[in-house]
Amino acid sequence: MRKKLTLWGVLCLIMVCMIQMTVSAATTVTISQCIISGANQITVTASASATTPSDDNNYYLFALQPYENAIGARTDFCAQTAKAAALTFVTTLDQGTTASKLYAKFVVAVKTGGKYVAVSPEFYITNPEAVATKTAVNPVTTSIKGVTADNAAILDLAALGVQHASYEIAIDRFFEPSVTGYITYTYNGKPYNFNQAVVAEYDMVMTLFATQQVEVTMNVVNYYNAATAMTVKPGARKAGYRHYAFNTDEQQGAESLQAVMAFLTERYSNAATGLVSNWIIGNEVNNNNPWYYAGNYNVTAFTLEYEKAFRMFYTAIKSTNANARVLTCIDQRWTWEDGTANQYGAKKFIDAFTVDVASHGNIDWGVAWHPHPVPLTASKFWDMPASYKALHLIDHTANTRMINPTNMDVFTTYMSQPTYLSPTGQVRYIMISEILFNSMNGGEAVQAASFAYAYKLAAQNPYIKAFIVHRMVDSPYEKASDKIACGLYNCDANGWASTPKQIYDVFKYIDTAQSAAYTNFALPIIGVSSWAQLGLN
Repeated sequence: MRKKLTLWGVLCLIMVCMIQMTVSAATTVTISQCIISGANQITVTASASATTPSDDNNYYLFALQPYENAIGARTDFCAQTAKAAALTFVTTLDQGTTASKLYAKFVVAVKTGGKYVAVSPEFYITNPEAVATKTAVNPVTTSIKGVTADNAAILDLAALGVQHASYEIAIDRFFEPSVTGYITYTYNGKPYNFNQAVVAEYDMVMTLFATQQVEVTMNVVNYYNAATAMTVKPGARKAGYRHYAFNTDEQQGAESLQAVMAFLTERYSNAATGLVSNWIIGNEVNNNNPWYYAGNYNVTAFTLEYEKAFRMFYTAIKSTNANARVLTCIDQRWTWEDGTANQYGAKKFIDAFTVDVASHGNIDWGVAWHPHPVPLTASKFWDMPASYKALHLIDHTANTRMINPTNMDVFTTYMSQPTYLSPTGQVRYIMISEILFNSMNGGEAVQAASFAYAYKLAAQNPYIKAFIVHRMVDSPYEKASDKIACGLYNCDANGWASTPKQIYDVFKYIDTAQSAAYTNFALPIIGVSSWAQLGLN
């Protein structure tokens, strides 16, 4: 019995040592740079804080694809170097082949007991734009004025003086079965078939945008249905949510998403036939439930999963059009959480996302943001209903519960801190990609006044690059289900534009020399005698 216990004790000690060595190994090397450094070349630089015990005197570099979480039994390292304090690895990019490392996350490993064990965190290529074949020049806009475009009134954009137009692109639709045929696109050595009718639909929309001469923002979202389930994260494949997390967990889904995003970016990188300047990856993603459903996660785990998808889309887009912008998306609930499962305050999400991106290779991400009035149904954001005032949701501190138009500066000031700056040291690109003003509760005059006040507040903030009003035409669905009518136009029973609302002319002229003639009506509604009284022009 004593011999058995002794033997068991020895085995336990061996296991503890192995675990300690593995844990220690995971923190001994730090990758500081991973860049495309030349034709078909990637250079990775790293530093070793301590010598990791191993079978030999080498460090090895592995390239893991987005759907791979560990080296496992793999032995196909892509570069090696002798152990030293400062390390440099050089490997091939192999773009355009099935061996492409463009989307890879790189890890440094040592060989221990005949197996390769990671000794560094993952790190991605940070300059995919180095291989872009497109460098489309983004439009020079004259104001921040924008609107969510609607097929029912898309030809009115120019007449309204719209500078920024947003539109939704449902990525799953390109993989739907087609009765009219497919467009075949080869990407990284593999063919992909995209629904021809869906492509034609977006071609038409993009051509119309080109004729209207607006800067285009595409909000990339993902719906779930059985026929296109491969686009959805496996653990999220259940009905009942609005939008779904993108699939980075499976090879077919991940590679299909890479291909379709490269295809769309390439196709819409021409000012004459359609140029997307801004790609938003997901909608209000701090709301896992219901706007970016990934499954049950705490905010830390969720954000790490989202970062994988964001990087994959970022790489697909920037490696195709170097000048495109890629943005994440948050709502108005800054620190407020009401206990609903899988909903996180936007501040928690932004903090976690910033840390994740920085630790895996900082890139030039931006933020699309929705500082709606609170509640959504009440446009008069400066005078909330009593029940909401009692919750003390709005203040001018970094810990405000919510952000609405009165305290938008809280967010831009927060993002101006050194931790949150872009790789070039600038405040990141920030746009209001959706903000709505309801006319069902308060009437058209209050809707128009609320828009005028909010627009003026945003226009004086140098970090807000666009102010996109949702939407052009009232939606029968939103009116019935949400009691919200937020369009510039009333709609008929079929959702088509009927008569313009009071907000129409206010929107049209607010960024022109005639602004005062169309906005001064709002002053008594707001309760002041001049815009100067509010510190506005």
